Amino acid sequence: MKNIVFTVVLLILIFSCTEKVTKENKTVTLTGTIANYDQDTLYMNNISSKFMLFKEDIQGIPLEGRNNFNYKFELEKPTYFQIGRTFLYLSPGDSLVANLDTKSRSLAKFEGRGAEANNYLTNVPYPKGGSYWGDREIALKIETYQEIPEAFKKSVDHRLEELNKLNSVSDEFKMLEKARTKFDYVNSMNNLFYLYYAKVRKGEMKQETMDTKIEEASNYLIPYKQSLLDDFNKKEYLQLEVFQSVLYSLSDDDFTSKHQLVELDATLKEYVRTRDLLNELKFNGYSNEIGDKLKIASQNITTKNYATVLQDVQKEYETITKGNPASDLIFTTLKNGNVALSDYKGKVIVLDLWATWCGPCMKEKPFFEALEKKYHGNENIEFISLSIDTEKVWREYFEENDIVGNQLQINRSQLTNYKVAGIPRFFVIDKNFKIVDVFAPLPSSGDLEKLMNQYI
Repeated sequence: MKNIVFTVVLLILIFSCTEKVTKENKTVTLTGTIANYDQDTLYMNNISSKFMLFKEDIQGIPLEGRNNFNYKFELEKPTYFQIGRTFLYLSPGDSLVANLDTKSRSLAKFEGRGAEANNYLTNVPYPKGGSYWGDREIALKIETYQEIPEAFKKSVDHRLEELNKLNSVSDEFKMLEKARTKFDYVNSMNNLFYLYYAKVRKGEMKQETMDTKIEEASNYLIPYKQSLLDDFNKKEYLQLEVFQSVLYSLSDDDFTSKHQLVELDATLKEYVRTRDLLNELKFNGYSNEIGDKLKIASQNITTKNYATVLQDVQKEYETITKGNPASDLIFTTLKNGNVALSDYKGKVIVLDLWATWCGPCMKEKPFFEALEKKYHGNENIEFISLSIDTEKVWREYFEENDIVGNQLQINRSQLTNYKVAGIPRFFVIDKNFKIVDVFAPLPSSGDLEKLMNQYI
């Protein structure tokens, strides 16, 4: 009897300890350094939440001495994160030492618990760079589209070989990364312009010829893509950046028909519809038309999470429509001071949101500056050129370029109330500090001047 009681007590203690360890094991510790970074806060984006749930979850990691960090947070389950271009795969209980560099994810180095998965991710290719086309050693040797499958198979085989060597990663991680490898292969075969664009740029091939070649190559590569797209209807793949690229093709009926693929899963179809509406909203701004689209979609989409997202985002964007009060902002001046957006109340405010790295912004800049010069001296209007560069980059730009108009700077993270997903963006705010349009027309179109003249 004593032995039975002792055994029961022992089992209770074991289970209690196990439960205690599980609870304590949800903390992730992330320490290390970041190179080539000029801000005092490092931003870590939850990729799994962003891609799968359309929910932004950005954690600000304070930096000591501009490049050192020591950060802890609670995590319920393994999740993909991103700092700059570096992908992270963090699991509850990880204690990771990370040495990062904003120049490239390939320069990152990891030690500690969780390091094996993250060191593997340092060599993940860039989908927007054509995936395996980024492997210049292989890509530059390809002369015809017939060589593509075998050439990039070397990249695939190498990635799978490295993945299979991993001993301390979960089966789920291996499943996801094996899928990423396949989708990168498909993405590479979908980006055929990389084979021809150099010749077009040099004038050795006409655009029409390239288009014909790409269509011919696409038909040739169909069987190679078919064999890799035999298992794509899994919502877990949504957290893979490259799957987002391939999903554009998979949501195209012509593509799936031509490749004889199974129909896209109903949930993924609703995901695509939600994503497309959110992208339209982010880049074109809120209007009655897009508002109606959101309302109809939220009523018809059966996946509760996606319907809720559309309902919530409609409410959020309604706060930055015409007639609503403008949210105040604090800017940095070239004289090391600060000024608020509300300081210009009483004037029509015309704001250009730009950055030195933004090509379209730099093309619009002369048109905006021409407007500023045209209305210079008019006390009823204020033109603001607002850079989202780091303060250092912004100041260095004006060491070599003329200062035209009112040049100010802000950290992009402070613009969340205005839903800034991309630039260039132009704001018009009336004399009563109410929104006219925060998705205003481009200066080059002539419509921005027409709009602001209605309120001067």
